[in-house]
Amino acid sequence: MSDQQVTDQESQPKAKHPGGRPRKPKPAPLLPPPARYSLEETLLMGDQAAANATPAAQLRWASKRAQLVKENQAEKDADRHDALENANKRLQESIAEFENTQQNLENELRNKDRDLVAARNENGEMAAKLKELSVERAKQVGELTNSALATQRKAEGLFALVRCVCLEMEQHSEGQRIQYAARLMRFSEQALRKGQQLEVLVNNPEAHRKAYDDICWKAASGPIGQSLTSEQFAQVKRIHEEMLERAMQADREKLVFELSNVVPEEVMNQAFKLLSITREQVVSRLDMERQEGRV
Repeated sequence: MSDQQVTDQESQPKAKHPGGRPRKPKPAPLLPPPARYSLEETLLMGDQAAANATPAAQLRWASKRAQLVKENQAEKDADRHDALENANKRLQESIAEFENTQQNLENELRNKDRDLVAARNENGEMAAKLKELSVERAKQVGELTNSALATQRKAEGLFALVRCVCLEMEQHSEGQRIQYAARLMRFSEQALRKGQQLEVLVNNPEAHRKAYDDICWKAASGPIGQSLTSEQFAQVKRIHEEMLERAMQADREKLVFELSNVVPEEVMNQAFKLLSITREQVVSRLDMERQEGRV
């Protein structure tokens, strides 16, 4: 089997001179001389000297040369070993740094996962709370709507009542009609003033509770200085809370009652119109009654 069959390559034709003669092979470049005072320079100089020396000197040089080559190889092996040790040390440091970085990244990822779970839980809680608030708001809107409708129906009924009364007073004198309207306005203003005072108190639960706290506690605990056992104190505390709640509930009911006595402005204007009087006449009558001390 030929080399061409083994390599499966075609033989390359030799380069020829432009005139047809084969080119002369270029000589190999000379090796650089060894470094001065190096072991390679010593071996080179020894080989050159041994070429023209006696056989005994050549034998001695061969033994010496083997020893020098062995020392050179040992020195190179030591350098290579130190280089490998340094490379291994740097590699171990890189591995330790990589493992430290990996651990830090894992810890950071674990913290982010924990934060993400906490954020999801908080989001779920906020969504549930928002849903509750939405339901509560819808409930409040429904209550306010019902209250507005009830107020509208009440105003309509109140207007019908005032209209009947006003029509019955058509035969009365203007002074009597002004006096009736003044009484109606004074009654509405007093109810509004009491309602506003109660509303301020009811809308501040802490102040509302404080207003009845001492009174209810004295009523529930009995004479001052009386010693109470733990069971009696718990009983007094329960009675005190019940009395507080009843007093506060009474104020809330009174607030609703007082606000229900307020005559709406539209109804009052219609009453003035049906009585054939003006607001200025009624206000003047009220001012005069206040000056006389009748109000």
